Amino acid sequence: MWVRNRLVNPVVRALGHGRAHRLLGRHLVLLSYAGRRTGRRYELPVMTAPAGEDLVVVAAGADGKTWWRNFGPEPTDVLVRVAGGEQRRSARRLAPADAGYPEALVAYQRTFPRVHVPVGSPVVVLAPRAAG
Repeated sequence: MWVRNRLVNPVVRALGHGRAHRLLGRHLVLLSYAGRRTGRRYELPVMTAPAGEDLVVVAAGADGKTWWRNFGPEPTDVLVRVAGGEQRRSARRLAPADAGYPEALVAYQRTFPRVHVPVGSPVVVLAPRAAG
């Protein structure tokens, strides 16, 4: 965990902000959000799967991660850096009993068929923000 957070993630963030962003592939994006308690800005690389206009993120190994806890059932404004550009989106966490949860998991598994997603894994949907 320390290696990923202190060594790998900073390198990936630097690549995502530079001209070499193509090296990251089309599914890895940088998710920028404000912490729910502190308001501090965070940016981390996450793997996304397309689901229509939405992007689906699964917090696999959720017990060892905390970032997904910053999102709840109400949409939260986030910034997503993808393919060298920024997109304003709204993030919303889906619980297993929520409408759309099974479809989001199907979209994720379609994109990443070799990734094991434990039952009940937190799912965060990044939807395009409405203009206005």
